[in-house]
Amino acid sequence: MVRRIAWVLAGAGAAIFAGITIGLFSHESHIRVPAIAALVTFSAIILSYLGGIEGGLALREESGSERTRAVALALSGVPALAGWGVLWLDSPQWQLGSAIGLLAAVWAADLALSRHGLIPSWFVDLRTAVTAVACAILGVAVYLL
Repeated sequence: MVRRIAWVLAGAGAAIFAGITIGLFSHESHIRVPAIAALVTFSAIILSYLGGIEGGLALREESGSERTRAVALALSGVPALAGWGVLWLDSPQWQLGSAIGLLAAVWAADLALSRHGLIPSWFVDLRTAVTAVACAILGVAVYLL
């Protein structure tokens, strides 16, 4: 049941990215400007959420080594801080481009943590699929800007 819920939540997040990006096809500034702000903000929120997942998994003593859990816990705040930093960049292209890079970096960290037994393989499969979709959608958004 947990896997199913995780896939539904991840799919909903990708759908939100896609739905907001559709607003960028409009030539009306009263639609485009809020859509850009929503994409940037949602990207920062998702990065925070992903860091929180890593932190939560690091607290579980049943998985991974003590060292792996310590590294994961130490790094778990980085996605939130980086997402907050994205909000301060001076153009939407830089903001969304950075969000793409950060989503990929957090995915790579999850992959590494999975290899050390902290993150289950099914979650890496989910993250791989949804990160690819989210990055592609954000790439379209950057192109439309």
